[in-house]
Amino acid sequence: MKTKFLIFNHLNINNSIQISNFKFQIIFVVFLLIFGIVGRVYAQESGSESAQATESSKVNYELSYPGLLPDHPMYFLKAAREQITAFFISNPLKKSEFDLLQADKRIESSLLLIQKGKIALAESTFSKGENYFEDAINRASDAKSQGTNILEIANKLKDANLKHQEVLGDIEKKLGKKKKGKFMRDRTRILGFEKRANELATKK
Repeated sequence: MKTKFLIFNHLNINNSIQISNFKFQIIFVVFLLIFGIVGRVYAQESGSESAQATESSKVNYELSYPGLLPDHPMYFLKAAREQITAFFISNPLKKSEFDLLQADKRIESSLLLIQKGKIALAESTFSKGENYFEDAINRASDAKSQGTNILEIANKLKDANLKHQEVLGDIEKKLGKKKKGKFMRDRTRILGFEKRANELATKK
């Protein structure tokens, strides 16, 4: 009798464990499905925003897709990753290319933030983009002084600068006369960078 009770009790424990495992598997699968759906929706919305930002493109230069915007709560992780990546790039030509990529992402981000009504954050993001652009010019100049052929990156810098000017123009149109003054300093910097980029591409 005692043996039967032990066997019965053992079977109940096994059944309970199997049921618990089954419930856990169901919860896990549901979690993955929800996470995947949310991820796809976010990607579609972000892609739609990016398309709206660039659909009226005039300059034949595509800005890089920025991914997470600075208003996202997890953006600091992205920024930290970029800083770590930059730390390990020692080649000036590669660093110029990296800095240009970061500049383009922030210029595109700025326009998307304007569309969301976040003017102050958009301006600071645009300004940081131009900081990266200035670094890209400086690193390209370093590479040139070392005897490296920089014709490709120099032409990219010229085109990128024109694109940045175009985006800034779009931003100013969206803001109107009263608010576009917030970007006045950025416009002055961009025009200065245009001259430097052109000199970099032509100077022997």
